[in-house]
Amino acid sequence: MVVCAVTNLAAQQLYPDTFRLQDQDMTADIDMLLLDLIAEQSEQLHANDTVDTLTLAEVLRMDSIEREIREIDSLRALNASLMEQKVEQIPTIAIEKSWIKDAEEDRNDVLQAIREMRSHWRREATLMAQITQNYVTPNWYQGGSSSFAGLGIAKGQIGYITDRFTWENTGEWRMGGSTVSADSLHKVNTTDDLFRVYSKANLRVVPKVFASISAEFETRFLPTYKSNSMELKSAPFAPLRFNAAFGIDYKPVKNLSVSFSPISYKVIHMADTVRVNPTDYGLEKGQKTQHNIGSSVRVEYVWKPVREVVLETKFYLYTNYRNVEIDLETNCDFIINRFLSARLMLHPRYDSSVIMKGDDHAKLQFRELLSIGFAHKFR
Repeated sequence: MVVCAVTNLAAQQLYPDTFRLQDQDMTADIDMLLLDLIAEQSEQLHANDTVDTLTLAEVLRMDSIEREIREIDSLRALNASLMEQKVEQIPTIAIEKSWIKDAEEDRNDVLQAIREMRSHWRREATLMAQITQNYVTPNWYQGGSSSFAGLGIAKGQIGYITDRFTWENTGEWRMGGSTVSADSLHKVNTTDDLFRVYSKANLRVVPKVFASISAEFETRFLPTYKSNSMELKSAPFAPLRFNAAFGIDYKPVKNLSVSFSPISYKVIHMADTVRVNPTDYGLEKGQKTQHNIGSSVRVEYVWKPVREVVLETKFYLYTNYRNVEIDLETNCDFIINRFLSARLMLHPRYDSSVIMKGDDHAKLQFRELLSIGFAHKFR
């Protein structure tokens, strides 16, 4: 990871080529030059096993590349401006060896890390299109039937990150469907339909502990029918959920967030209670809106054991002290190349307020998805 390392005025005299990357308008050409520099120095830097990071000034001094950089007008102007300013602290770049190793393989990630040094804003978007297809002729000796399934996912993230304050926002839209030969009434059935927006603001109280306020909105846009029936399981804005919570957010390590909210407010609204049974979502018969006040716990973790595997887990628990709702969603992305990936999704869920027709108590709900297809990340 690229981080800021602060040096004192003596560092300026020791490394005259050190330049400030923050508070300056740097160009994309300089970004690319830094990437080329990092890639060319990879072998030399990895030969030194005694250090984990090297400052950019140390990299520049390693060979004649520093003389080429000094000829760039923009960098020369920055150095001149820096020499005129009697500053006491000069931000420089500290480059981890792991980033140097992967510089040529994934230049976009290195570029993003360099840019994040200069701005508190973080932006990212992901598009995925997963398709599964199976064709069987009517005379196939083993029998069977043809099928087709597709899933599209659009996800965007934008946040404002500082040491003391963070504001994170996530938007996600999932839409999927499949053909089912056993269903004679519907050519395509909806298998996934979700629009979700989540926002969380944190203010640091002590190291790794933040006062937190969050809000989440989710709904559906497509109708979902029961098999071989015109009875709706869900419809546009039926259900519609909104959660607001206030509490603390504990971040012991990078990419792990544990939030506890002693005050949590949840609303469930059904836009259509005539065609959709509200009792399937914990409401009473004929009830359109339900308000609940209780407590919640939310855990989010992203783990990257290797560059090609990304595991993202979200755990949510809510209780109004009469019923309990538990939701665990785990997505594992296996990256094949820049445009292809495979995804495994496991999603168990339990809601004690939802008792399906014919049951005498609430039961565990579960769904699983394994797919492969197009995936691309924008930054």
